[in-house]
Amino acid sequence: MRYTSSSSVRVTILLCLSEGLQTMSELKKETGISSSTISHNLSDLEKRKITTKDGEKYHLSPLGRIITLNLIENIKNNSVVSKFKKLWMDHDLSSIPPTMIKRIGDLHNSVLIEAESGEIFKPHETYQKIISGSKYIKGVSPIFRFNYIDLYKKLVVEHEIEVELILTQNIVNQTMGGIDGQNLEYLQDFMSRDKVKLWVIPDVKIAFTVTNRYLSLGLFHENGNYDSTKDLVSDDHGAVVWGNQLFEYYRDQAQKLEL
Repeated sequence: MRYTSSSSVRVTILLCLSEGLQTMSELKKETGISSSTISHNLSDLEKRKITTKDGEKYHLSPLGRIITLNLIENIKNNSVVSKFKKLWMDHDLSSIPPTMIKRIGDLHNSVLIEAESGEIFKPHETYQKIISGSKYIKGVSPIFRFNYIDLYKKLVVEHEIEVELILTQNIVNQTMGGIDGQNLEYLQDFMSRDKVKLWVIPDVKIAFTVTNRYLSLGLFHENGNYDSTKDLVSDDHGAVVWGNQLFEYYRDQAQKLEL
């Protein structure tokens, strides 16, 4: 692995071959590297059983495919760490399990939405756009905005969207403690619908929503306060899969919420 990753030329060749068989001229055109340099590196890669040749076409060996897939994952992971360094620094990542941290590269096709001067509600507005038009909404949240119930209820009633929300016990206690009779009835009506499921878990330091099309991820500062100024958003399939698996991780620990 160190041998392949230590050379940008070898990395480029392997990435090209990961997409399928390539001739020397195709590799040259795709990479912009000279034929002699490609030939020299392919010779070394073949000696190490990483690549092989079928007629005029080169391709990855089984060993080479394993190495290249891991190489791609490392590239994506490094890209996510570097690209979104502003999000990872000084934020609490303890609520993302190690198995999901290892696959943080699945978020490489994401965008960091930040509240800017004059646009302090930008993350909130983006979130509303994300959940509108979705087929399902799944969320984990240690924060709760009661006005979201109106939005969720409208989507459930008018578009028959399935909603699953996992709330922390603290948020449930605060909500129930401060809710009046009219709002309680409104909440009960929302929860009684077949397409709505609410769950409760102990405290977590992460807030995210995943739909069939998007992932929206927010984090807490290390000091314990939620950072409402930043949301990581992606419509990439890999990020949506990552978000769904993180949701399942928490749903397995949750209990059904009953009023």
